[in-house]
Amino acid sequence: MSDKQNQIDNIQRKAFLWNTCGGMLNAFQSVIILMVLTRTLGLYDAGVFTIAYASANLFLTIGKYGIRPFQATDINEQYNFREYRWARYISALAMFLVTIGYIVYVVSVQEYSFDKAAVIFFMCILKLIDAVEDVYIGRYQQKGRLDIGAKVMTIRISITILVFIAGLFVVRNLLTTLILTVVISILSCVAMIMRTYGEFRGENSEIKPINIRNLLWECFPLCISNFLSFYIGNAPKYAIDAQLGEEVQACYGFISMPVFVIGLLSTFIFQPILTKMAMEWSDRKVRQFVKRVFQQCGYIVVITVAALVGGYLLGIPVLSILYNTDLSNYKANMLVLLAGGGVLALASFMVIVLTIMRDQKSIILGYGVAAILAAVLSPISVQRFAIDGACYLYLALMLITTLIFTLIVILKIHQAAKK
Repeated sequence: MSDKQNQIDNIQRKAFLWNTCGGMLNAFQSVIILMVLTRTLGLYDAGVFTIAYASANLFLTIGKYGIRPFQATDINEQYNFREYRWARYISALAMFLVTIGYIVYVVSVQEYSFDKAAVIFFMCILKLIDAVEDVYIGRYQQKGRLDIGAKVMTIRISITILVFIAGLFVVRNLLTTLILTVVISILSCVAMIMRTYGEFRGENSEIKPINIRNLLWECFPLCISNFLSFYIGNAPKYAIDAQLGEEVQACYGFISMPVFVIGLLSTFIFQPILTKMAMEWSDRKVRQFVKRVFQQCGYIVVITVAALVGGYLLGIPVLSILYNTDLSNYKANMLVLLAGGGVLALASFMVIVLTIMRDQKSIILGYGVAAILAAVLSPISVQRFAIDGACYLYLALMLITTLIFTLIVILKIHQAAKK
């Protein structure tokens, strides 16, 4: 094996390690912070944090705009980095303006307190940093150095979590802690990008406004799909926020945390075979493609069943200890949410299958139908059945979304088999 190949393999190993660490920290940062938050400030602030974090992640889909996968795979540089960066500035500005509009709405219509509205605003600013940083990480990945980008992300998220936790213990005020975290996060982001970006700067290419417009147009379906997907998952939280209060919101957040584990494990399983699936679909090897789809669905079902068994036996005691809250009355709710998490993992996989088939319009259609149902049914179900309604609604929305995508995939496979 040549020295060059050894170097490439070493970079790939580092990229996998740092990307895994960064992904895990990003997925579980709210879990870690909530564990400290409930012990230092209590359930009310935990509820405020939960709805703020959900809203910030929803608006982050606008900030990121679905550009990262497109950028990372643009090996021939159809668009230069300056154009990617300006496209991200525009999407980040859109995220900021949507945040301002949302804050005005919740203060004037839902009568949020100043502190609660301010927490949501600064949480969105914290996620805005993620959106800007992401375009640089995409550049590193595009140039075959995901290890550097993932390391930058991991270090900054680690600093963010540590500062947030330290602030909660020292300041004992959620808003002040969040403002401090935003400032430190901005400084650490700028410092690490300045340290790592130099060798990836490239030529000072010309910026063509038409290219920025075309890039935003090409990624628009991905942005809409991601936004609708997050909205569907968060719809029960918004209904709880409007009708049941912060304490119930916090408990719903606690028992829904294990849901992310299913999605995370499922992603680790099907990510490595995506290239093979794309090649099989491109080569019209329909039988092999279908076999692999069934295989991955089977893995997701096994993970979901294991999570349900583990949740039934250990879920509530472990969560009660982690969050310093008696959750014994929420066991059935947690199991319903876990089942919904398994169905969500299936829906996410079907979205990837449709992406391989290059059928982004169907993805928007599926999420659009589910989002309309979520907007209509969320207030009704929570008003009538409280947190039970929120949990069963989540499961129902995931089932509807998965059913729509599965039917579209079956139709596409049937059409390919005929050809």
